[in-house]
Amino acid sequence: MTRRIPQLDAVRGIAILLVMLHNQRETFPSLHLDRLFANGWMGVDLFFVLSGFLITGILIDTKHADNYFGNFYARRCLRIWPLYGALLVFMFAVVPRLGAAEARTVFEKSSPWWAYPLFLQNVLVPVPTSAAGPLAVTWSLAIEEQFYLVWPFVVRFLSRAAVRRLAVTVICLSPLVRLYLSSHGVDLYTNVFCRLDGLMAGALLALFVRADAPAPSRFTRLAWGSLAVAVPLACAAEAAGSRWIVFSLSAAASTAFIYLALFSDHRWLRRALTNRALVYTGTISYGLYLLHKIPFDAAKGFAADRHPLIALPILFAACYAIAALSWIVMERPLLRLGPSTASTASRATPTSLSTSASVTTSGGAKNRMSPCAG
Repeated sequence: MTRRIPQLDAVRGIAILLVMLHNQRETFPSLHLDRLFANGWMGVDLFFVLSGFLITGILIDTKHADNYFGNFYARRCLRIWPLYGALLVFMFAVVPRLGAAEARTVFEKSSPWWAYPLFLQNVLVPVPTSAAGPLAVTWSLAIEEQFYLVWPFVVRFLSRAAVRRLAVTVICLSPLVRLYLSSHGVDLYTNVFCRLDGLMAGALLALFVRADAPAPSRFTRLAWGSLAVAVPLACAAEAAGSRWIVFSLSAAASTAFIYLALFSDHRWLRRALTNRALVYTGTISYGLYLLHKIPFDAAKGFAADRHPLIALPILFAACYAIAALSWIVMERPLLRLGPSTASTASRATPTSLSTSASVTTSGGAKNRMSPCAG
């Protein structure tokens, strides 16, 4: 029996909920979301680590496939482009026709418009996080696409040992690069060279679980300790304005959490990460990420902040509705058209991780999860 790994979908679900609550923290001030989710943006780092883990796993497992590059990029295009392209048409062709004010807002905040189809908004748009509506979250998608342009070639033509050394080098140098760039006034948040350690940490984890080494589950205590230390340190560093080291700590915490999601045998964690609502949230997380600002922006004209306890659940339900519709009508059918990522499984006892981050349980059932951008 083949199915998605529920734990990793749940991890993605946690990441998107953190991001959504962070992005709307100022919409309902009476709920004090600004205090509770001030650091919810770190959910993006969880997305980066998970993406690095899943993408690297697929690339390693299909490294010797005949159509390695074609299959990979075909699946990436089918996963990313349909919904993203529809969003760009909506924002740059439909919204401006609603009125002069809407057109001015879109093009003033999100210029040059042509940076978006080229996935260069994190480079060319002056303040990409302040772009109009849902365009403000697409900078992270640009970083992942830039990563996809290079990383498949690295994995294909370098040995696993060389890839491992490269990942460790990038992780170690990243805080120093950020420290240098921050001293020269560079915005670290959306700079691709400042977010590579999250992707590399995920890649390193993918290599680790595929190595011919003792059971990876024996490091769960270390992972719990790393998580317990990295999370408060990341929050403290963010409060101190030391973002150059925050990304490293956030990546470390994210890596530890993903490792625990895969290998921890704590029943309470297993129950939490197999919760159907949370798993489904992860399944539709790409749509939630790209589209969640639309209902909230639309509600601003109705003074939704006057009744936050009523408005917030309704708006979240609206986000889920449009994301579910996108998944059912567009994303899932198109993914089924793409090439399979099936390949020979790599051993990683006691839980075997094979292609698409699949997990072979002791009973022999394989759980497969295809990556998606977040």
